[in-house]
Amino acid sequence: MKILNLIFLFLFLLTHEVDAFSKLKTYEERTFEITGGVKYFDTNSNYNSQGTKVNLLSSNKYTLYDTFLQSRYVFQGGFSISGQAIATYAESKNTDFNRTNSTFNAISVSADYMVYRGFMDFIPEFKLLYSFDPVSYNQDNVMTNEGVMELNASLRAQNNYSWLNYYVSGGFNYRNERSSLFPWELGLGIRWRNSYLGLELSGFQSVMDDNDKGTLESARYSLVQRVNGGSYRFYTINPAHNQASVNIDIGFSRAVILKTFFSSSLGGTNYSNGIYAGVGINLLFDTIANRPSTPRYEENVGPESKVKKLPERVIENKGSESEEDYQIQTDDGVDQKLFQKEPEVPKVSPAVSKRKNTKEISEEELQSQLDQAEMTIKLKSNKKKKRK
Repeated sequence: MKILNLIFLFLFLLTHEVDAFSKLKTYEERTFEITGGVKYFDTNSNYNSQGTKVNLLSSNKYTLYDTFLQSRYVFQGGFSISGQAIATYAESKNTDFNRTNSTFNAISVSADYMVYRGFMDFIPEFKLLYSFDPVSYNQDNVMTNEGVMELNASLRAQNNYSWLNYYVSGGFNYRNERSSLFPWELGLGIRWRNSYLGLELSGFQSVMDDNDKGTLESARYSLVQRVNGGSYRFYTINPAHNQASVNIDIGFSRAVILKTFFSSSLGGTNYSNGIYAGVGINLLFDTIANRPSTPRYEENVGPESKVKKLPERVIENKGSESEEDYQIQTDDGVDQKLFQKEPEVPKVSPAVSKRKNTKEISEEELQSQLDQAEMTIKLKSNKKKKRK
């Protein structure tokens, strides 16, 4: 119980899944995963409200480094909880001043459950993010995130049973004091043993207006220009963004996988245009002792494999096995016929033998035998009289 309590405490101190890495969900029951790494973002241009790409003023630039630690535990029945902690280093270069900021800025927790398993698995997900680095109008530090609490609910459909995998997801992201978003993902990948190569299109679209739209827009963009070098990465009004990503997972074993990704912006509105890359190491631990060491993804495993089949036991004739082994092991040139048992003669019961030797006697033969016996008795009787 103490171990389980420590696991739950650790999970709830962490946050949601690593957003930019491969998205395929696996459900190895009673396994515990830890993923740690770093993500890098760099930009020197934005997409304005009309969707046009516009370079930052002069030589302005914005750079972001996110160091993360993520964990996930899978229960029986296709249910898992996970969490992540993020520490960020941000840097902005402006025409008049360069700013940096380093902080432990956010934690989150999430849960997902496979409600249907078939040709496509359906998985609802729920995430809660809490920021420790809020944004204020009079701050002078570089922004490291949106600075607000976020609630995300989504539905994922995926096929993860062969060498070719694909998935699609969509949901609703509520952001306190910001516009609400519709995030979406569409991915396709190829798997070989524990390694993976995938392509993904993803993005988000504002579906509910920001609270400050039409009122404090100028104040917010003025702050972005001053502390973020003019980058629209955070704190903009009704943003939208689309990007393409490449995910590469290199599996050294079932328990150790190196995860990498590279993303590039395709378009958007009121959001930054840049490149996004990351690298992480994923470690898998079994909480069941003596679990066989098998690949995380088995080849040609279909949805009917939800209940694992036990290997069939074949019981053979031990006598035939021992006799065959005896002949093989004594193959030393000696004639084995010398050691063979003599064939047993079948025993015949007395009743059967008597029945077989008994002949049927007809009435005439019986009468003839009686006559002969009578004549014999008379002759013996006459001989006795003559002697007297």
